[in-house]
Amino acid sequence: MPLALTQPAPSGASGQGGQACVARALKAVKSALAGDSATAPSLSYLAEAAGVSPRTLQRHFARLLGLSPHAAVQQLRLAAARQTLRSGEVASVLEATLRHGFEHPGRFSIAYSRTFGEAPSATLRAARTCAASAASTSGTPILLRVLEPGTPGDAVCARRSTDDLAIALGHARDLVLLSPSPGAVPDVRHTLRLEGRVEADSVTLSVVQAARGVVVLTLRERLEPRMGLSWADRVVSALRAAIAEEQIEQARRMPRHRANIEMLVHRARPAALSQEPVLVGMALDLLDEALLRDPSHARAQALAAWSRALGANHCFTRDSEGERARALEHGRRALALAPDDPEVLTPVAGALSMANHLDEAEGLIARSLTLDPDQPEALRRLGFIQNFRGDGRRAAAAFRRALGAYPAGYNGAMALIGLGIARFILGDYARSARALARALDQQPSRAWPNRFLAAAAMHAGAHEEAWRSLAALRRSFPDLTLGWCEQSDALHPEAMGRVLEGLARAGLPR
Repeated sequence: MPLALTQPAPSGASGQGGQACVARALKAVKSALAGDSATAPSLSYLAEAAGVSPRTLQRHFARLLGLSPHAAVQQLRLAAARQTLRSGEVASVLEATLRHGFEHPGRFSIAYSRTFGEAPSATLRAARTCAASAASTSGTPILLRVLEPGTPGDAVCARRSTDDLAIALGHARDLVLLSPSPGAVPDVRHTLRLEGRVEADSVTLSVVQAARGVVVLTLRERLEPRMGLSWADRVVSALRAAIAEEQIEQARRMPRHRANIEMLVHRARPAALSQEPVLVGMALDLLDEALLRDPSHARAQALAAWSRALGANHCFTRDSEGERARALEHGRRALALAPDDPEVLTPVAGALSMANHLDEAEGLIARSLTLDPDQPEALRRLGFIQNFRGDGRRAAAAFRRALGAYPAGYNGAMALIGLGIARFILGDYARSARALARALDQQPSRAWPNRFLAAAAMHAGAHEEAWRSLAALRRSFPDLTLGWCEQSDALHPEAMGRVLEGLARAGLPR
């Protein structure tokens, strides 16, 4: 065990003077290491800080602590290295060794093991395990402040709205609602503070990163349900999206060699959801690395299933059947590892639907939404499953619900794409083309929806729009052919025949 660097309290003026000298010297050590952890302060520096000669300081250390100043400095440096290892912020034991000024890794390991009773590698391994467990189970802590009334007449509504928001936050599996009890001091490093004001029939909210005092999200919601979702549930959805973006940015800033498995998966997720060939390839590269480190990471397996099925369905690969088989294997492993995690169920359902396992996919989505109703991707997936069945009417209804509940950004654009495909299935080509064009205006980097836009525009008689759309499609997929489209897409065969007919008339080669 490490020696306690505290002083006994010997009697007499001499003892008290020696204790004060040692205290000043230890304070100087800690201050010096805080400024430069790699350089140990010298004996003369400590003696000057203590106000005595080096020899006198050595006598005081020996009498009061039973060790030399050099050994005391060594103990403090080892303790600092242990703190670094326990934080999990270093890529290796060697990095911690050098950061704290130990030039010989072998000697550091021996001294560390003798002092703390475990190897430094064991400390780092335990820290990483705890971090991964916390990331996957604890959730993001949210401190909800009582909403302020805009006017005295809004006071009752503000109290009721605070209760509604607390209930919605409490139902979210990935959020932890902190109690603002008197005297409670939350760990603000990862805490978000939610505060706002109620005025008449609306609420204005701010989400603040407590440690930095930075506002990460502001939003305004009317205090009324929309498309079956309460205003509080819509706030929770927006909050989750903001948290996901912040986690993704943290993952992107982290150098890849220092990224743990959770960081790799966070970094892969938006790339996989982008549905663009280069980004999906990047996602698979990150997920392959994560699974190489830990094959039992269920969410990495689920995202890999989604990404490979997407590549097969969207003409990102010529080996469509092989990629579908690999996607199904990833999905099988993910479900075996975490059968009740919505973050696993929804992407695996997406992979199954793109492999035409529609009944199984629909069952997984139903289970996922039972566990967590606030999932834009799951609501949309219900619509895509109906598109793949060829039931445009039920698909359109599902996408209208998703669009009403989540109208903005990526979620809104993807719901519009699904709605455009549903209208194509129904033979409403002009409205199909309008919905798809709106989605591409919102997300111009997406190329694959042009398959449906070009076909819909051609069937609607808008030939110039069809040709422009096909040209945009072929800029991203220069080798695309009708045969490749036919073997890749999971759309119902009758609707797929009309897509291929429209693309052929627009000029896509066979």
